[in-house]
Amino acid sequence: MEYVREIVNSNTLTGVINLPANLLNRRVEVVVSPADDNKIAMQQPKSLRGCLSKYANPELTHLEKGAWAEAVGEKYANR
Repeated sequence: MEYVREIVNSNTLTGVINLPANLLNRRVEVVVSPADDNKIAMQQPKSLRGCLSKYANPELTHLEKGAWAEAVGEKYANR
């Protein structure tokens, strides 16, 4: 694989890439290598959908529809 490695002053990179404050005004190492387009295209975004389903209690799902209104009523009813 072909790549380029160079040590430069980070001030020359400020218009190209956002650098954290601790890297400003310092010498930094820059490594440029070709991106593997196959890996990038194959990565699927991860979803959190259903990740908490193992904690669900099917016996209590019928109470979910009014749960928020009931909780708010309990909290602010006596104020």
